[in-house]
Amino acid sequence: MHKSKKSCTFAHLSVRTMKKVTVIMPNYNHARYLKERMDSILAQDYPEFEVVVIDDASTDESVAVLNEYAAHPRVKKLIVNETNSGNTFVQWQRGLAEADGEYIWIAESDDVAEPTLLSRLVEAIEQKEATLAFCHSRWIDNKGKPISRSLDPIWKHDFSMAGATFIRQYLLGYNTICNASAVVFKREALAAVDMYQVEQFTASGDRLFWIQLALQGRVAYVADSLNKFRQHTDKVSGTAEAKGLNIVQDHTIYQLVAPLLNLTSGEKNRICGYHWKAMHRDSVSEEGRINALQAWGVEPEFGRLSFLFYLLHRAKEKC
Repeated sequence: MHKSKKSCTFAHLSVRTMKKVTVIMPNYNHARYLKERMDSILAQDYPEFEVVVIDDASTDESVAVLNEYAAHPRVKKLIVNETNSGNTFVQWQRGLAEADGEYIWIAESDDVAEPTLLSRLVEAIEQKEATLAFCHSRWIDNKGKPISRSLDPIWKHDFSMAGATFIRQYLLGYNTICNASAVVFKREALAAVDMYQVEQFTASGDRLFWIQLALQGRVAYVADSLNKFRQHTDKVSGTAEAKGLNIVQDHTIYQLVAPLLNLTSGEKNRICGYHWKAMHRDSVSEEGRINALQAWGVEPEFGRLSFLFYLLHRAKEKC
């Protein structure tokens, strides 16, 4: 199936008009995954891409592994920071400053891609006239074994929609673009992204980043599993969730974005209900729940009743 889609992708594009993609791969202490990751990037069947690699002062063998790829013709630059920035989104910004491509793919260093990821997502952007496109991700554990997850009907089929609609439905509750490795976007849309603001949200900056991009146009989704999203215990998000930091930052983002979208009462209840549920997860400490409640408690819709709105909405989505 993918071979026929590939021929369709490139049939109408000459080598002269093929748009270049810049792949940004930020890394910190993922030496054990880097060979598989770099090989999956360099194996992409899309014919025009460059790779910018940024190591954030890793303390493992990452730099030694990355040096093996530094001379590859696809690798534009290998940047090794002298000191650790402590902020993923600072590394994104550094990579974006080096990008020459018309499209961008931020390929996280512990994930894995199918060879057709770039070609399929660039095709989706161009066919749907979208600002960004993302694909379904299979979740894997530390050893690369699949993690079973249920899938709502909407995620089983390709679709596209206006960015504002996508934000209202899929970015203010659960962040459905939960892995940068599954996304390709237009570099020109970055003109409307405030990276300094994104960098302030150390736990939820990706959510704000996708929102600011989506506001610029359409969002396209490819239902095929072209990305493997690795889950492990040393992720920054684990500590952030325990302290409720991501839930608190999600509220600040909600306050920034909600006035732009004219949300209905039902939408506000659904979004508040999701975060009410999030603060009661076992992974959130008592301190984290207090922090989350102080943030979201100012919303009149927030509480157990909003959680019931959320559950009703989820039941409809699963039908």
